[in-house]
Amino acid sequence: MSEDVVVPKWGLTADEIVLVSWRCQVGDTVNSDQPLADLETDKATGELASPCAGIVTELLASPGDEVSPGDVVARIARS
Repeated sequence: MSEDVVVPKWGLTADEIVLVSWRCQVGDTVNSDQPLADLETDKATGELASPCAGIVTELLASPGDEVSPGDVVARIARS
């Protein structure tokens, strides 16, 4: 079964979020809550954590892409 990695809602005004970098690649094994990517808004930076343990099967956004809360940016095959 596959789990979507979704951009969270950050604060009241964080609608413009940039994916700065990935900390994983397709094929990597990750743990639940492991940081997968670095995100940045006009006011803050933060990490996007894995929702589950498994293997990264897709990265759907590239560094520098603007993403929005609720966007699916990666998929993980649960282990």
